[in-house]
Amino acid sequence: MPKSTTFANDLVALTYLATAIANIADNAASSPLANIFIAAHTAEPGAAGTQSTSEAAYTGYARASVARSGAGFSSASGVISLVADASFGACTASSAVLTHWSTGVAVSGATKILHRGVFGSRQGPFTALATDTITIPGHTMAVDDRVAFYAPAGTTIPTGITEGTVYWVKTVSGNDITISTTQGGAALDITAAGDGLAYRVTPIAVSAGITPKLAAGQIIWEE
Repeated sequence: MPKSTTFANDLVALTYLATAIANIADNAASSPLANIFIAAHTAEPGAAGTQSTSEAAYTGYARASVARSGAGFSSASGVISLVADASFGACTASSAVLTHWSTGVAVSGATKILHRGVFGSRQGPFTALATDTITIPGHTMAVDDRVAFYAPAGTTIPTGITEGTVYWVKTVSGNDITISTTQGGAALDITAAGDGLAYRVTPIAVSAGITPKLAAGQIIWEE
């Protein structure tokens, strides 16, 4: 069953800011988690994945450690976001293209994912029809941009779209777009309507000398 907005916000504030929920839950007294660890991924790790699923492996990579407090995360109007840039370490050899991130509780290993998302920017709520058209009011995307879709509580990903998969924008007409699995490819066949949140994806190409970061202000969670 769905949670109330207030209680959902309470749970996330407990997770990222160590804020107790009055009369229900306190932050761990003996050994509270001091940091949240952000992993970078080269593909969507999936709801059933761990932080090691598709995790970056370039030479010099490390998960970003962010203080589990107001010094690391801000909370405003039901949105949890980064206070400062979170660095994954300078690349000294090899290369990677980073598309996704996840938050978790350990510096390494197949740890559980708390939340996950893409490198990029929020475009807003979307609706999609079986006509293959996706409507995102006020979006700023153009043909050949990359886009991904997620389904927060109370929404349903349209049949034909895979949550978190990075697609190409094929056509744009006002608030409406179509998408493709490849650049310039055929329009994706959406066979049942749905809705959720859309994000423009801005992949980070990593090579020697590059220090990839998740930027300050990045939304980690929103109700």
